[in-house]
Amino acid sequence: MLQGKAIWITRPAGQAESLVASLEKSGARPRMLPMLAISPLALDEKIKATVLSLDQYDLLFFISTNAASLGMELIHNYWPQFPDQLAIYSVGPTTARVIESYGLKAEFPIERMSSEGLLDLESLARLEGKKALIVRGVGGRELLATALREQGALVDYLELYERSLPAYEAGQLATSLMNDPPAAVIVTSAQALANFSALLRRDNAHAESVPLFVSSARIAQSAAELGFGKTITMSGADDSAIIESLEKHLH
Repeated sequence: MLQGKAIWITRPAGQAESLVASLEKSGARPRMLPMLAISPLALDEKIKATVLSLDQYDLLFFISTNAASLGMELIHNYWPQFPDQLAIYSVGPTTARVIESYGLKAEFPIERMSSEGLLDLESLARLEGKKALIVRGVGGRELLATALREQGALVDYLELYERSLPAYEAGQLATSLMNDPPAAVIVTSAQALANFSALLRRDNAHAESVPLFVSSARIAQSAAELGFGKTITMSGADDSAIIESLEKHLH
């Protein structure tokens, strides 16, 4: 069903190997077009002090695969014996698998793989007096922290990386759209969508005809506001949800 179809993937470089392999196996023509570059922050005293105080927290949240990869490596270096009072949460199964590779379990939402989905978990219903640490990139959404604080939790951040737009030559996107139009463009991050939109505008390319496949209703809403007219909302951001959605909607 995907035979010969061009599928653009906007995940950061190095984070789509398994998806590319699955698409190639299906006969598709995946193309990496990263819309985010991930740059780890240097280990400073603030980061170190936060990690060293991990045993003072009750709840630990990882809001992305990048956060889990960088965060768990750092935590493992300082805490070979993980503090056993900590309940771990992740936004979805892909992030949870990173945590599981360290022999730990993370709870995550099954249907809405997002901060909103996390907040619906029954285990997060009563948080009065709990201390929470959110591992993320610089300048992420405030929704999770705000909601946790409203429920009585004390919330700190552990920010471990920065996101930026990779360099693309002027006209590169417009030329690609014209010469080999994608059957689908996979977008699993609001910032990746914003960067993609900005590049299209720079190249005077029209967003309304680009076939977007996005991983949440929130990103779909942003897409509509940015002028994208052909948007499919997938059931999640993991490989299986992406493949399932592509096979369902591409004929």
